[in-house]
Amino acid sequence: MEIYDMHCHLNEFEKNELEEIFKNNIKVVAVSEDTKSLNKIIELSNIYPKNVIPCGGFHPWMIKEGKIDEAKTVLKIVQKNGLKCIGEVGIDKRFLSEDTYKIQEEIFLSYVNLAKELNSMINIHSPNAWSEVLSILKNKEIERAMFHWYTGPLNLINQIISQGYVISLNVALMIQTKHQKIIDETPLSNVVLESDGPYNYHGIRLSPLMLYKFVDFISDIKKVERDNIILTTSKNAKKLLNLR
Repeated sequence: MEIYDMHCHLNEFEKNELEEIFKNNIKVVAVSEDTKSLNKIIELSNIYPKNVIPCGGFHPWMIKEGKIDEAKTVLKIVQKNGLKCIGEVGIDKRFLSEDTYKIQEEIFLSYVNLAKELNSMINIHSPNAWSEVLSILKNKEIERAMFHWYTGPLNLINQIISQGYVISLNVALMIQTKHQKIIDETPLSNVVLESDGPYNYHGIRLSPLMLYKFVDFISDIKKVERDNIILTTSKNAKKLLNLR
């Protein structure tokens, strides 16, 4: 039974790790941060076409690293390749300073417009900007969007899913106790899974290989059989990616 990791920095894993991930029947949406990571992801998708779905985007954190010019380059690569997924893109009001908000929004809007043009899903990074991002998506009439590693307000979940958008639950929720209520509050029909690997969260190196354990964790909370969780989240992932 296949399972989908809808947000992973696959380009940062070693070859032996990739083989272990794919051996476990895990399909991975590989997100990019800049030009270098996107080129590597496209390369991986050509090597492992059955397991890797390339997702092209410019991470807001790249702004503080002085890579603003790469936002346009990445945009052109995404457009040229007609990618089904655009990301990781968004607005960050938790980790970035207020003087970057305007340029963040401008860059994000350029990717939202491209998602509309290509009819692609958008894979969103939006710490402390959940409401602002949702408003932009609604105003631009974006059809398919995923709120990556959602830790926003519980009362915003219904607004997100009422637009047909999806909440991505991260494996870190197994230890991120203050946000575990999100698992209970989000209907399975609007849930997908992710690792955001190999991000180091409180000393734990996140990985797609944690997904099966996470499914068991969700199963205990939602009182739903694990196979049903895998089947439903995989179905949601395919719909989001417009895959048959």
